[in-house]
Amino acid sequence: LLFVADFSGLLHCVDAKTGKGYWTYDMFAASWASPLIVGDRVYIGDEDGDIAIFEVSKEMNQIGEINMGSAVYTTPIVANDTLFIANRNRLFAIQQGAKSEPAE
Repeated sequence: LLFVADFSGLLHCVDAKTGKGYWTYDMFAASWASPLIVGDRVYIGDEDGDIAIFEVSKEMNQIGEINMGSAVYTTPIVANDTLFIANRNRLFAIQQGAKSEPAE
């Protein structure tokens, strides 16, 4: 599967070999970044500051969405089991199962 975001705010899931479209999700805001695939999850940010999370699947299954406070123009990345997301003025480091309060 191939996941492609376009500047009009659409995230497309297509067959990487044939180009056949499986589903499209409207983020309702421009996306400047590429989707990130980690395991069975797809992460995509938009200009409204939303990060949408989907299952890697031919069927659209949105797992969640969180607003990061301001526009997300960069592609999220993962390093050392930590998801890093930058918005216009902050860098967030998110670990699965973390219980601590965010740093100021």
